[in-house]
Amino acid sequence: MAEGGVETPIGTFYVTVRADAVVAAGWSPSGDRGEGEDMLLALALAQVEDYFAGRRRDFALPIAPHGTPFQRKVWRRIAAIPFGAFETYGSLAKALGGVAAQAVGQACGRNPVGLLVPCHRVLAAGPKLGGYGGSEAVKRWLLEHEGIVL
Repeated sequence: MAEGGVETPIGTFYVTVRADAVVAAGWSPSGDRGEGEDMLLALALAQVEDYFAGRRRDFALPIAPHGTPFQRKVWRRIAAIPFGAFETYGSLAKALGGVAAQAVGQACGRNPVGLLVPCHRVLAAGPKLGGYGGSEAVKRWLLEHEGIVL
């Protein structure tokens, strides 16, 4: 297991790698500090740097977020939202078989690999910003970085 961070325009972004996959990523450290160098961690941090520098629009990393089968289903759907696009909690709920939009929002809130699974691209009806685990200011910055201005 290894964890490292990279400075971004909106704070330090941390990535945690366990075995051969990213298991956590976000604006605060997971607390799981590993020792030694890890090639996947270095790759993940380089891709995050490239995203913030405008050289990358998506991530090519193996991820293995821990969650319920429903949460993983939501996260897979969110991972398919392309750079510069968004969906609403309601549209995702409908696409997932008519589940409640609130359930989609709760799954977004429990996303352990923020940015890599871009839950910032999920908005409330209107469209309105909605919540975000990294703070609404971070969500707004990420959306504007991708060309989405609300």
